[in-house]
Amino acid sequence: MQELLGQLVNGVAIGNVYALIALGFTLVFGVTRITNFAQGSMVMLGAYFAWSAHVQWGLPLLAAALVAILVATAVGMLLELIAVEWLGDSAEIAPLLSTLAVSFVLDQGAAILWSPNPVAFPNPIADASLQLGGVYVSATDAAVMTAGLVTMALLLVVLQRTWLGRAVRAAAQDSSAAAQMGVRVTVAKLAAFGMAGAVAGVGGILVGMYFRQIDPVMGLPLGLKGFAAAMLGGATSIPGAIVGGLLIGVLEALAAGYLGAAYRDLTAFAVLLLVLLLRPRGLFGRKGLEGLGGARGAGAIPTTSPLATLTGEPVAVARMRTIAPVHLLVGLLVLAAVPLVVPGSYWVRVFALGLTFAVAALGLTVLTGTTGQMSVGHAALFGVGAYVAAQLALLKDWPVELVVLAALGSGLLAGVLFALPLLKLRDHTVALASLALGQIGYLIFLYAVPLTGGPMGLAGIPAPRVALLGGLQITSVNGMAWLCLVVVALAVAATTWLLGGRLGSTWRAIREDRLAAQVSGVPVRRYLVAAYALSGALTAVGGALYAYQQAYVSPDSFLIHTSFQLVVMVLLGGVVSPAGAVVGALLLTALPELLRDADEYRMVLYGVVLLLVVRYLPAGITSVGHRPLRARARTGRRRDVPAN
Repeated sequence: MQELLGQLVNGVAIGNVYALIALGFTLVFGVTRITNFAQGSMVMLGAYFAWSAHVQWGLPLLAAALVAILVATAVGMLLELIAVEWLGDSAEIAPLLSTLAVSFVLDQGAAILWSPNPVAFPNPIADASLQLGGVYVSATDAAVMTAGLVTMALLLVVLQRTWLGRAVRAAAQDSSAAAQMGVRVTVAKLAAFGMAGAVAGVGGILVGMYFRQIDPVMGLPLGLKGFAAAMLGGATSIPGAIVGGLLIGVLEALAAGYLGAAYRDLTAFAVLLLVLLLRPRGLFGRKGLEGLGGARGAGAIPTTSPLATLTGEPVAVARMRTIAPVHLLVGLLVLAAVPLVVPGSYWVRVFALGLTFAVAALGLTVLTGTTGQMSVGHAALFGVGAYVAAQLALLKDWPVELVVLAALGSGLLAGVLFALPLLKLRDHTVALASLALGQIGYLIFLYAVPLTGGPMGLAGIPAPRVALLGGLQITSVNGMAWLCLVVVALAVAATTWLLGGRLGSTWRAIREDRLAAQVSGVPVRRYLVAAYALSGALTAVGGALYAYQQAYVSPDSFLIHTSFQLVVMVLLGGVVSPAGAVVGALLLTALPELLRDADEYRMVLYGVVLLLVVRYLPAGITSVGHRPLRARARTGRRRDVPAN
């Protein structure tokens, strides 16, 4: 019993931290309907500014904590101005990319300003403990629980008793109605981000005290737990965020104590997935106004596509340039000459890697661009193809043709399994559930040692052998680039053909209004399963090429960063265009290498470039030179533009 009580105390302590991070997500999402991927980075910044104020500036720890909270509040408000307000009337998924870009800048900025190595966080009560009955509770656990509960209580008082809190709650309830009643919604947005930054700052300090060290990459894993807690309780529910954080903390502690440390993270995301399946709105979530306008409410243009603006205008699709098949063919022929004209093998290798990601990005184009299903867990499907290829190449010595077909089949099956938990979900819950699936996939890769090699991975993958060329083994960098290009060409041709037919038209109808499609007799779930299956197949083929090119695969290659990378590639090139997936993958693979001379500033520049692209090219690179539909409307020459 004492062991159980001890585990519960530990769970409640870390659960308080998760609850604070979840509160930040809930505040921002409630007012802006934006999933803020920079929330974890603000937690990290809060910890580092408290450390600096105490260790480097000599302030008392409480004064240092106050400085950190004020800085985190200011960073939160600045984030709203840069990553949200600056975008204007952009596509609904644009803030996802912009907050992700800001998180890159903040994480790398912290590594530059302080150090990429962990630092010890001061904790004057680290060795003290309290005895409550027959249970010993560390003073750190008690302090973390007390500080967390006090912070949450103060936040509730601010939201309930102040005019600013009432403005935030009114904007969260209905921003249009609040604006008509005189509420300054822009101020409410700033306040929501500021409050999110404040609770993130407190969370960072408590994390530092709890683990007694901090590092620049701590934000992402903590942010993921905050995501899970917020969605578990209900994305717009303050009490739900608190309960969700505490519940995940307790379940993690029990799983680690009785099942092993390997089950700690798996438990959190498995519980989130289960709750989303049984109650998609979370434990305390409420069903909002729905109809042809979806979550946007009455009066919106009838579209539920995440490619549309918050007012319902399908901006990303309307601005998209249609790429003719003949132009695609010419472009691929030009790319085929790259290994011949580019000097040195280094850039040819980068080119081949970009083509590898292009195949996987095509899979996400089929899903997000055509059906509107936003996935941030495709790294798991990418990993399925890579591990299947690695095992078959190492153990069976299959030729590359059979390996690619096997990866395609395994990706097809994995895509169907990936789809089943998501079919009943809508809007942001699809993205968050896919995130949970991606994390579960990563944990399976990490701990299924007989199949994946565990943390050590699988090494020594032989070079691909082409049966159609008499068993020729491709050992040169140029040969690998041409092999990847052949696969890309086949994938682009097949995808373009499918999307141009009846299947593609049906998927686009589902994207624009799922309810209307279903009322019209379209078997929506069946078509969505088909989209996930095709998406999984293409993504897995990309994973197989990745395994061949790297000659080594490990779970670290399939973290959520890879999922984010695929999403950015698709949106950078043009989310509804197969050609855009190729362009985005090549550019995004080359960009970090082009910035390599910038050394430690590379990821900062990367984030800035991404933010500029989201702002000025919301429909992607392939939209350059294409006059927006909105501009034609102002000149009286508006006409329909095909979606693909």
